[in-house]
Amino acid sequence: MKRSTKWLASVASCAFLAATVGAQDEAPASFPHLTIDPEHRFIEFEGLVPIDAHDPDAPRVYLEQVVCGRDSKEHESLVVSDAKASHIHAALLLFGLEPGKPATFEADDSERGWKSNPPEGPQVDIEFRWSDDAGAEHTAHPSEWIVGLKGEAFDEGHWVFAGSRFVTRGGEERYDADYAGTIVGLVTFGSEVLAWPTVMHNEAAREEPEWIARNDAVPKRGTKVTVRLTPVK
Repeated sequence: MKRSTKWLASVASCAFLAATVGAQDEAPASFPHLTIDPEHRFIEFEGLVPIDAHDPDAPRVYLEQVVCGRDSKEHESLVVSDAKASHIHAALLLFGLEPGKPATFEADDSERGWKSNPPEGPQVDIEFRWSDDAGAEHTAHPSEWIVGLKGEAFDEGHWVFAGSRFVTRGGEERYDADYAGTIVGLVTFGSEVLAWPTVMHNEAAREEPEWIARNDAVPKRGTKVTVRLTPVK
């Protein structure tokens, strides 16, 4: 695949940006665990299913994330990946996407005592790709792996490139999603790189959990999954 000098310069620039927002000591030569296709305008990274949606003793798996980083929210995520959140952010910049802003919560005088400001940003389509034990290849929108407590279907919509946020850790500014593991959010924490546009509070005391893993759709635990991100025109 041919890449222009301008494209390669952009890759180098965004690699440096990824190192900066990721608080690394040196800029990486590339984005580990990421595949960037400038011609077809998509990003891919590898992951695996970290939950067991087929355990008869614990069939209900509540979800907080669609995709999380390693050692973060695996017990409540559809996919876990070694890809770094700040690298995914930087890769999306290569396609000309400008991050919006994450959702926020604030106290008010309403009966529930709080209100939310939804996330903003350009839309991104997400697709899962995997192979079963027989070698057959499958694709699915994340909505096909999610179901409501009463069997409600999840919307087949798009996530928004909210872009996470910077927080102070150890006296330094850090890219929050790198530490929170919030790569593709479902429940709202305000640190997601890609956020679901409908706000759902992350505290069960404030808003009852609503979405669980769909047992008949989620592959077995440990299944390797390719996550594809495509900017929506």
